[in-house]
Amino acid sequence: MKELYKAFQPTLTEAGLKRFGILLKHTPPCKLLRGIVHSYLQISTEKPTPYPVIPDGSQAIFISPHGSKTSGAQSRTSDIQIRQPGDYFGIRFYPGALRYFFDLDLFDITDQFVDSQYFPCRKFGELHNNIYRYQHFHERAQICEQWLLQQFKPQPVTKFDQALTLIYQSFGNIKIERLATMVGWSSRHLNRLFRLHTGLNTKTFTQIIRIQHACRKLYTTPDDSLNIALDLGFFDQSHLIKDYQKYLLTSPNLFFNRLKSDFYNRQTQN
Repeated sequence: MKELYKAFQPTLTEAGLKRFGILLKHTPPCKLLRGIVHSYLQISTEKPTPYPVIPDGSQAIFISPHGSKTSGAQSRTSDIQIRQPGDYFGIRFYPGALRYFFDLDLFDITDQFVDSQYFPCRKFGELHNNIYRYQHFHERAQICEQWLLQQFKPQPVTKFDQALTLIYQSFGNIKIERLATMVGWSSRHLNRLFRLHTGLNTKTFTQIIRIQHACRKLYTTPDDSLNIALDLGFFDQSHLIKDYQKYLLTSPNLFFNRLKSDFYNRQTQN
């Protein structure tokens, strides 16, 4: 499956990793799971640290030596607290991709982290033990991939996939009524499928995709916020800032200063 959307997590940028003292390893899935599984990753830290996650419309599985938790779609930024040093493994999925493995209503876990009992799969409860039997990252990734391939249910391209593609191609700047018309569904039916497969209603999902693109652009060109706002269909710069505050709980400047300034201040103090 072709990749149309690259979720942006500032914590996994060079500045974010330095700021929080994290080392990152990651690898893509096999060809069969491309466009469904985003990546397998492992973060390592030598001390307790927050791990900020911003909304990106997707789900992820977080795995530690003590167990596994599944993250529903997040509608606002949150900090995962890593309380002990060590290696922490993860599987990142593309939005709507868990339906290739399990029959789930993802709206039930929006803005939540749920334990291994959520998945209708007994082997999931032992996944963390199987992973941490191995020391090397790529061996751990293979264990995860083997588990996913055992659950994998190929599916044909649907109108829901078409709707996702249209949202990605427009960078989230598309009216829901127009989107529904283009795929040949009612807005109500489209919304029901988005709640089921992403955990978010259609409007919230498109707004999160748009703020994702704004985050990526503002990270690389922080002084160009007005043009970024207009390019993404915001009426003006203040409307971009309003959406930032809604989903990231702060202004763009304060958000990115959290990633950068503390690191530079610490370097100066040393």
